[in-house]
Amino acid sequence: MRLSSSSTFSKEKTKMPRSLEIFGDGRVYEIKDDLAVKVTETNGQVKALIDALKFSVAKTYNINPPEKQPPEVAERRGSKHINGEGFKLLTTFEGCELTAYDDGGGVWTIGYGHTGDDVFPGQTISQTQAEELLHLDLEKFESFVEDAVEVEINDNHFSALVCFCFNVGPEAFGDSTLLKLLNQGNYQGAANQFPVWNKVNGEPWLGLTRRRLAERALFLGNPWQSFLTYEGTGEEVTGETISEAPRTLKLTAPVMQGEDVRQVQKALKAAGINLEPDGVFGNDTDKAVRQFQEQKGLMADGVVGAQTRKELGL
Repeated sequence: MRLSSSSTFSKEKTKMPRSLEIFGDGRVYEIKDDLAVKVTETNGQVKALIDALKFSVAKTYNINPPEKQPPEVAERRGSKHINGEGFKLLTTFEGCELTAYDDGGGVWTIGYGHTGDDVFPGQTISQTQAEELLHLDLEKFESFVEDAVEVEINDNHFSALVCFCFNVGPEAFGDSTLLKLLNQGNYQGAANQFPVWNKVNGEPWLGLTRRRLAERALFLGNPWQSFLTYEGTGEEVTGETISEAPRTLKLTAPVMQGEDVRQVQKALKAAGINLEPDGVFGNDTDKAVRQFQEQKGLMADGVVGAQTRKELGL
């Protein structure tokens, strides 16, 4: 890529005092406080240049004349990485394909959405290779989150933000109220922004609701696995936890588990239903709920909602 003129344009994204310097050899340097803190080798590839622009928190970009010499790159601070719980959350919610497929736009994709020159038709990889590729792909998201966040955060904060950024994209994350509140030091306000990002075409989508609440739980340092079977809308999120409104219980895949399931099972057993409480809403619990509902003249749908709970004395 040959760049022969000097020009500057702005991208209102964050308030950080950073800029990108693009040089004639295609290298892109990120400048902070008059020091080059990162360099991206584009090798004349448009996609690499686009990625450098997309995964930058810089406010302005400057295209330098060919004769200008690039700066020395300062030693970069230690890079953060997503922790084990964050990686588990991300891989749980992201689909994984071990055989390459066309994404519908002519881009060959494999694993957890990995694309590039190393992906080709007919290619197959192992689960381990898919996770290795994901770790490589995550590096640019990790770097972006680290650059975008201006306040002190712990590993759970960081990992939840990387999961979120990976899903919504760096531009959406960079412009989000979530990031703005976090950079103002409002950690709880930032946490409460996760559930806002649960819509498709303006309508809440259960899969995204579950993911956002799981990310929020991780951000707050709380267990997130229970949200894999969450059945609500996420609108009851208040304070640091989900409000006390009980979740609707029913047979799902994966099955619902938890103390609330155990309490329902205990109540069913006390009502004379043959069932051993184990905290797992499996087929036996589904049958027991239907049996109890028939006895009480309720719709025998196996769903433990408000009416069934009332009859159970819960």
